[in-house]
Amino acid sequence: MNKKNVDSLFEEKKQVSLNVVFNFIKTLSTLLFPTLSFAYASRILGTEGIGQANYAKALVTYFSMIALMGMNYYGTIEVAKNRTNSQKLNELFVDLFSINILSTLVAYSLFLFFFFTTDKFLYYRPLLLINSFSIVLTGLGIEWLYQGLEKYRYIAIRSLAMQMLSFMAMLLFVREKKDVLIYSVIMVIATQGFNVLNLLGYRRIIGVPQWHKPAIMKHLAPVLWLFAFAASIELYTVLDSTMLGLFKGDDSVGIYTAAIKVNKLSIALINSIGVVLIPRLSYYIGIGNKEKIKKIIKFGYNYAFMLSVPFFVGLLCLSREIVVLFCGTEFKDAILTMRIISPIVIIIPFSVMTNQQTLIPMRKEKVLLFATLGAAITNFVLNYSLIPRFAENGAAIATVCADLVAAVISYFNAKRIIGLEGVFNRYFQYIVASLPIVIYRGIAGILFKNNVTMVLFTVLTSVISYAAIMRALKNSYYLEARNLILAKLRSAHGENQGYIKE
Repeated sequence: MNKKNVDSLFEEKKQVSLNVVFNFIKTLSTLLFPTLSFAYASRILGTEGIGQANYAKALVTYFSMIALMGMNYYGTIEVAKNRTNSQKLNELFVDLFSINILSTLVAYSLFLFFFFTTDKFLYYRPLLLINSFSIVLTGLGIEWLYQGLEKYRYIAIRSLAMQMLSFMAMLLFVREKKDVLIYSVIMVIATQGFNVLNLLGYRRIIGVPQWHKPAIMKHLAPVLWLFAFAASIELYTVLDSTMLGLFKGDDSVGIYTAAIKVNKLSIALINSIGVVLIPRLSYYIGIGNKEKIKKIIKFGYNYAFMLSVPFFVGLLCLSREIVVLFCGTEFKDAILTMRIISPIVIIIPFSVMTNQQTLIPMRKEKVLLFATLGAAITNFVLNYSLIPRFAENGAAIATVCADLVAAVISYFNAKRIIGLEGVFNRYFQYIVASLPIVIYRGIAGILFKNNVTMVLFTVLTSVISYAAIMRALKNSYYLEARNLILAKLRSAHGENQGYIKE
């Protein structure tokens, strides 16, 4: 390999890794601060207040999904393909943003019809109205433009600032049980407020759009396929909370929300890798570089496995301490629910990597739809059967089974399409390196009585041990990540960067 190719490879590796880091920060901020806010608010509002807020949010999510119209996938892919051609990018932006304007109008009209005609949810109307602002912000937020152009540094800084402000607002204004409405307002700002900044700043990136008659029909078929895929995901993602609210009430929704909160934080951090790889994969698929495609796919799977296995073991071992720390003793019923649902920390990142790294960039929308519809049907049937008897634990079982169905269908189809050879070669290493976490949790239980010190001891010893075992096993993905980080640190101190060998 000549020096020019070596330098090019190093720069590309470095850029992908930096994008992973920035998107990791963005994902961490958009989940960590809401999680901390939840930890604080759960002690103030209790299971009933948290249940009310999250039930209303779950109902509005269906309309937000219509407003977005699958553009988080389609828009990111198309922008990535056209990012080097300013004229095509401008035309594409006008086309896709016009679709989102129409879809947002349709979504909010449907919401208003639901709002004024459904007396069953009369009690939730103030909360529904507050959460309805997320319909507009989601639909018109053009996040797909920034992701497609790989503006992950901007996304990270913007999200971090918004989340910090929201968390401060939570501490200042949520002080009593009656502050459920204030909590909902702050959560809408925390999770969707950055979309306002997107709308204010997009001209600095692509210039002033040359508005023309949008070619909506050109994009409609793939958009509708991806919308159907996104809709099925949202359907079985929020179906558990919706059906819990209908069958069991606000307390069960609150307990289930507490159980799944940390799991979702872990999943989103792991999935931040897959989101970063979509633009790069779409570009290589566009130019037909199969070698690069397969390398990036193996990269994504292995980093997902490297994180998801220890996360799963850690959450399983520390579920009691995490629930008490984050939510308080009132949520103790969430401990068993959290243990039941913890396998999704492995299942969902695996499924997301399969979908985002192979099926979506390769435009296999029908396969995706089949997988997610299978999961949605599984989730509905099991929720309907299990929730009346087992409440939040029944919803947890249904969610795990539904996610497993989606993952299996997606994987075998992706394997048929592109091969996926060697993605499991190092999986046993991640299991071996994660097993000592059980021992460290046992030692922590003997040495400490305080939950904070118990969690800190277990996490710190587990991280050190995991890194040491990965190094001893000479896991190339771990070594590459470590070397890239060290190279970045040396660069920050003015030292020369070296080439990182494969």
